[in-house]
Parts: sequence; structure tokens; C-alpha cells
Amino acid sequence: MTTPLTLTRTTDQRGRSVLKAAGEIDLSNTAAFAAALSDAEGSLVVDLTEVHYIDSAGMSVLFAHAERLELIATPLLAPILTMSGLTSMAKVHGITK
Repeated sequence: MTTPLTLTRTTDQRGRSVLKAAGEIDLSNTAAFAAALSDAEGSLVVDLTEVHYIDSAGMSVLFAHAERLELIATPLLAPILTMSGLTSMAKVHGITK
């Protein structure tokens, strides 16, 4: 069974491509998450403010694209983003390092 994940692509006020994720990112839906990241050309803002859980499979997708990502997260995700080292590879807003 696939865990519910909604992915919405928009453009922010600065004209940047934004991928908003809502729900949980885990092994059951990382293919869709990876495809959404791969479909975007150039840099990409990934809004994780409505993500309540991300497992190692989801983190591996973020790591694969880290050099071109700017993440917006909440303190809920801060421990995994920080301990994994992702905060040193990608710009991350919304958490305290």
C-alpha cells in the first residue's frame, strides 16, 4: 500500500520552480518523489513544511539532488536533516542548525 503523498509544482514570486510535498515520504512513494525532482530542470525549491515523516529512502532521493535543492522545512524534520548531513549540502530554511 502506498503512503499518501501529494506533490504540487508551482512557481514562487521570484520565478523559481517550487515542489510542495504534503504527507509522508517513504519507500512506497519515493519513485514519484524522485520523478518529480528529476522532472524539474535547474535549481528547485522543495517545500517540506507539510511533510510529517520522511524515511531513509526519501532522504536518499533528497541527497541525490542536494546540489540543486533549496529546502523549506519545519523543526519537526530538523533532526533527520541535520544528523544526515543534508543541511551542509543544500540550503535549508525553517530549521535552526
